Amino acid sequence: MTDSQLEQAVAYNHAQLFYRNAIARGGEVRTPGDITYTYDGRDFQSMIAFPCLDEATADEQLDEMMAWYREHPTRGLGCWSLAPPRPADLGARLLARGFQDGWRPCWMAMDLTDLEQEIPAQLQIVADNYLSLHHLKDIPYTGEHGAISPMLLKHHPELAQQFIALLDGKIVGHSSVFLASGEYRVAGLYDVAVAPSARGQGIGQALVKAACLYGRSRGNHYAVLNATGRRMYEQVGFRHIGDGMTWWWFGR
Repeated sequence: MTDSQLEQAVAYNHAQLFYRNAIARGGEVRTPGDITYTYDGRDFQSMIAFPCLDEATADEQLDEMMAWYREHPTRGLGCWSLAPPRPADLGARLLARGFQDGWRPCWMAMDLTDLEQEIPAQLQIVADNYLSLHHLKDIPYTGEHGAISPMLLKHHPELAQQFIALLDGKIVGHSSVFLASGEYRVAGLYDVAVAPSARGQGIGQALVKAACLYGRSRGNHYAVLNATGRRMYEQVGFRHIGDGMTWWWFGR
């Protein structure tokens, strides 16, 4: 796949995850025109997934969307886009409607053909979608703070798998993979995190590889992710393919 195709694949994987999360939480996915967005309920952030709007109708569609959300309160909204956005002034239009500029996602991808797993001594990696990690305050992205909701993990193991790292029997990290079928079939990695006290021992790399190898076993040739730090992923074999854009709305 070309870098452009891989960017489309990472956007597709994220969008499908947004939709599945919303449905798993009892919400819905709306596509009233050229824009698709979720309603995840009052207690969760909803998502606007990689809109591609025509300049002539963008304002009308955005106004319709915001009117709908005013009637269906949500904890907040996140709008994700590849770069450049469509239309090019999408950010300005969103800011005019109360959004704030967000971070720039760092898209990375890796060919899984030659990947091999190496497990550090005393470390065990287990696949478990039912073990709750929300009580582990020192490990990020647990429970509803993660990209993949616990409801999705529990009820759709064919789509998502969680991996847990145990060092001498203690949980020290986790990762998850989301598999989206369709035109852009890739393994999407999410929620990779290691406890601060256990970092620097190769645990993060082991969790990433476990998720990637699982994705390969399900017929995916590539893994993609949004990196919060590139160095560890580059050591595994990922490479940077582009950057995205986000905007966030927290209500008024």
